Amino acid sequence: KSAKWKIADIYFGALFNPSELRQSLGLKNLKTEGGSVHLGVPGIAQAEINAERSPQTVQTLLQAGKAPLLLTLDEAQTLGMKNEFPPDQAHTIVSVLNAIHNGKLGRPVILLAAGLGTTGECFRSFGISRFARGCLVELGALEKEAERSVLHDWLTKDGKAKGDTTAWIDAIAQEAHGWPQHILSYVEPALDQLRADKGMMTSKGLNAILEKGHGLRSEYYDRRAHDFDEIHRQSFAKLLVDVPLGESITGQTIQSSLTQEYGFDEAKKLFSRALYCGILHKQSGRYSVPIPSMHDWLVSKYA
Repeated sequence: KSAKWKIADIYFGALFNPSELRQSLGLKNLKTEGGSVHLGVPGIAQAEINAERSPQTVQTLLQAGKAPLLLTLDEAQTLGMKNEFPPDQAHTIVSVLNAIHNGKLGRPVILLAAGLGTTGECFRSFGISRFARGCLVELGALEKEAERSVLHDWLTKDGKAKGDTTAWIDAIAQEAHGWPQHILSYVEPALDQLRADKGMMTSKGLNAILEKGHGLRSEYYDRRAHDFDEIHRQSFAKLLVDVPLGESITGQTIQSSLTQEYGFDEAKKLFSRALYCGILHKQSGRYSVPIPSMHDWLVSKYA
């Protein structure tokens, strides 16, 4: 219980590339004495490896230490499917993930992976499918009270707002729908406006905030749809035009419609790309646009 956890941010390359993992762990330069290699950052990795008999690998680096280690991997969906890696790299990734998953590294090592909705499928492609309860968590919009608390803190603590913030919180919450990215789209202009007005909240200032927030929110949607040409966006918009906000459709409906327009192979690529970019989200075997206002943006602009 007294052992302190060490935390290291990694990129997916660290799961198969020893040099990249060493850099992520903050290991010092290797020092060779005789036939041994000394690794040394106290707590994270502290070991002596025989350089001739035991070549340095990702797994030996993770085993080199006693203190518990937490690895954080953001954008985990970029691992993709294992057949996109050369066979030797795919084999190493599978071995390392299995060793972490089954606690075979001689000390506690946890991999905290975060990414888009395809992350679960990605790990299943590497044979990691036995997720314990609570180990696979989907983040969605904040609850109403949590959203209001966040907005209140931003406006009063960072923006030094003077007076009752209720009207501003109501207006921003109506547009942000609890989504963290949306909250930022409106909060950043709000902070600029409050600083310019020395903390005073005016209706003119609020209108300016909402206008800028709408623009930033649309830019965010456009970035998510970056890999889709206008004609592709129109195809997805047509699929959704009769689907109520927040509702879903079947994968067969999507595949059938896209296949009619682009053929089977191209339709399959577009469908996969939409999931990867977060245009579509799978839940309970059906598909929807994860953010209702993004659904509205796609339909109103491209249908």
